Amino acid sequence: MAEQTVLEVTPRTVMGKANKRLRKDGLIPGNIFGHNQDAQTIQLDAVRFDYLRRHGSLRSILTLSLPDKSTQTVLLRYVQRAPKSGKILHVDFSRVNLTERIGMRVPLHFVGESPAVKIDGGVLLHLVETLEIECSASDIVDAIEVDISSMTEIDATLHASDVKLPENFKLVTNPEEPIAKVSATRAEVETAETAEATPAAPAPEA
Repeated sequence: MAEQTVLEVTPRTVMGKANKRLRKDGLIPGNIFGHNQDAQTIQLDAVRFDYLRRHGSLRSILTLSLPDKSTQTVLLRYVQRAPKSGKILHVDFSRVNLTERIGMRVPLHFVGESPAVKIDGGVLLHLVETLEIECSASDIVDAIEVDISSMTEIDATLHASDVKLPENFKLVTNPEEPIAKVSATRAEVETAETAEATPAAPAPEA
């Protein structure tokens, strides 16, 4: 199981356009939903949130810590950004029970060496960065490893079904979805295309 990240939040009393003032003060407005409980309005430190985001700590289960010492176990479900600047405007969290099964996208971590890359000079293309899976909330991992050592030839392709999932994980992504491919280098492709386009020299007359 991925280690739970603790994020301190405080109750939020301002709503609507007043949230603009929060953002100027370095805070992000947010909500907590789910599990047949009332929605809870919160605010959190923008610098801390961005730090956790950049270090990949927001992809798994989070523990939200409130001033009254209570905590809530959640997943980050939605981040609203400003269209032009990309600045985070609002975040939504959903409550989770560690025993329930949930669906989520987990990043892929490619490991090993591909002979087609190391020996034949191919280029490894990462076609997707995440897989959609279903698992118990308590079993969420930070990433799923994908061994590329079986990719021994140019044009070799790995599909979602080739990924070895942890026990009790269910693949939701289409099993036939390509996730990685070894491609020839651009120079090799251009050489092959040039050879195909160049007409053969005429045979000498007898």
